Order: sequence, then structure tokens, then C-alpha cells
Amino acid sequence: MSFRTRLQSFVENRQKIQIWYGMGCHNTVTGRVLGVDHDHIDVESYSHESDGQIHIRRILVPLHLILHIDITTAEVGEEIEVYDSGEDNLSNNRNVKRSTGSVIDLPDAPRGYGVKILSQLNASYSNRFSRMTSGPGGIYFSCDGSVWFVDGTGQTSEYARIRGNCTISGLRFDRKGVLYVATIQGTIYKIDPNKSGRILAQLDGSKTGGGTFLSDIAIGPREEVYVANFPSNTGGIFKIDKGGEYEAIVGGPGNGTQGLLLDPDGFLWCLEHSSGSVVKRSFDGREISRISVADSDSFNFADGYDGNLTIDSLGRLYVTLGRQGCVIRINREGKAEEFLKGLVNPTGIAFGNDGALFVLEAGRSRVLRVAAQDKSERTTSAPMLN
Repeated sequence: MSFRTRLQSFVENRQKIQIWYGMGCHNTVTGRVLGVDHDHIDVESYSHESDGQIHIRRILVPLHLILHIDITTAEVGEEIEVYDSGEDNLSNNRNVKRSTGSVIDLPDAPRGYGVKILSQLNASYSNRFSRMTSGPGGIYFSCDGSVWFVDGTGQTSEYARIRGNCTISGLRFDRKGVLYVATIQGTIYKIDPNKSGRILAQLDGSKTGGGTFLSDIAIGPREEVYVANFPSNTGGIFKIDKGGEYEAIVGGPGNGTQGLLLDPDGFLWCLEHSSGSVVKRSFDGREISRISVADSDSFNFADGYDGNLTIDSLGRLYVTLGRQGCVIRINREGKAEEFLKGLVNPTGIAFGNDGALFVLEAGRSRVLRVAAQDKSERTTSAPMLN
């Protein structure tokens, strides 16, 4: 489904959404979509003012300034099944239910692979599920300001929560089990295995030539942290040392970076939105090579979480194309091919320790497990990247 078609569906369903928009600094507006034309989205916004009254106003948001859209209520007519673990599930919103474990029939599913639903998530958070990574004991993903853990049976529990009005846009564990978290607002958190956290750095996106919209994170071999910045097509990559000091190693127009990955050979792989390419870089940001993945329109321009990257133990790269609804695989010779089709806004992707590929399909609010049945395609485990 194209971005414009999805906006039109909001009009038809009277969907309530929250829009992040702007250049340099970010604004938000929450309300119902009244109409969409070639240049603007017409939103009926509600706000509680100091006089105790509810004020209604109409806001026209230029399409080219939209950075991200959150759905704030369930899709019309969609039933929500939940799994209540007795814990504080996603801020008491009872977000998760048990795994169905059912095999699903995806159109054009890769031959020799089995695809199962590991966990079905609350549909009211559709398209708010963002990044995914492997970590101690299983798979982790983010939704708004919380990090969630999924075990092998599909049971999901909250692992950590970032205080304040934050939206997590990147998460990655290092070798010691320390979790690094990036928020779109520019804050980098460091959370140890005992859940004790601190702020490592507060990044200023203007140093990459644009605003601040962090979109992914990777951990280097010496505990240095690399962070992708994606405000529209202007942005780049930051490098942060152990003390929290940072510098921009890539920046400027055309360098807006969505996905970020460190491979076992010590190279950074970056999804560059403006060109629709995966770019291989050295630790100092120097470009080594690039692989064209798809037209930039295939990526979700209004969602900086798109273009998530992972790698298997055979050295093949995988990248999500949210707007196109698929996962691309790049072999060691640099050839890109469609690997998994028929998805709705896949935003997260990661390999587990059992060698299976996990996909966070935000548009259908679920976690998929993709396992090779052909021995020649099997990977032994997720490669150690950090």
C-alpha cells in the first residue's frame, strides 16, 4: 500500500493519528484525517485549553514535511486479542497475546522456508512497532518508549522503559549484554543487564546538516556507538565514544540514513534513503562501495524506522522495504533479490541465535519467524556483530 493510499484509508475510516512533521525542529498534531490532496493532509485537531474547553481546529500539514505517523486508535472493525502476563504490558494497555505458532501463507513466500507467526501484537499499536534486534535469550523490539522481549514461545514482556515522551528508534546489545537505545529526539541511553540506565549522549542533528531524527544504532568493537540520523533526506551518521563525546562522520544533503549495521568484518552498512542504496563504509565514514536496493519510493519516507538491516552467518544482508512491503536479500556478490513479499510495513528484522530470521511486521502488528527448511539455506546462528 502506498503512503498516499494509506492516508486516504485514514480519511475513509475517520482514523485518529498523530503526525510528526517539520524541518529542523519537529511539531506534532493529533486528530482525525479529513482529506488528502496532492500537497497537504487536512487534519481536524482537538486540544484541551487552559480555560477547560475542548478546542477544535483545522490544520493543513504539507506532505513533504511529514516525518512519521502514529496510529492512536485501533483500526476500524479489527478485533484485538491480547495476552496478559500479569505484568505491566505496554503501559497497562495489554498489548500482547500468546503466539499462535500457526504457519501462514504469504504470497511468493521464499521456497524452502517456513513462515510462522511467533507473536500477535495489539492492533491498536499498528505502525508504532519499530526496531528489532537479537539479545540475551531471544528477540527484542521497541514500541514508543518501551523495549519488549519475545521468547521462543512467543510470550512477550516489557524489558525496559524510557521515561518521558520518547520514541525509540534504535536498539542494540553489545557483547556484555548492555543495551544501547536511541530515540528520535536525539538521546542515546545505555542500560546495563541489571536495568540500571543512564544517558550516554544528547545529539544535535544540525551537525549532520539537518534536524534531529535518529533512526538506528550500531555498536563498534571498542564500545564506540554509531547512530544514524534521518531528517528527510538530510542527515548522516554520528560516532560516540565511551565518554559520550560525539562527532559527525557523515552528513549533508543526500545522506539521510535509516538503517545501520556493523558486520563481522568491521564495516558499517547504511541504508541511504535518497538513493535507495545500501552503502558500505569504514569506521571513519569513508564510502567503500554501494549496492542499489530499490527506488527510494519503495522505502517509507514518512517513517524513519524503515530500511532495517541484518546479516546472516553466510554473510548475506537483509533489508526491509516498508512501503513496498517486502524484505530484500543481498548475497555476498552484491546481488539484491526479493526474499519475502506480501508484508505490510515491515520495520524490524533480526536473526536469532537459532539461525531463524525474525521480522517485525508493524502493519499487521505481529512478529514473524522465518526458518529455512532446506539445509543449504540454513544459518547456524546470528553472527556476533559487536
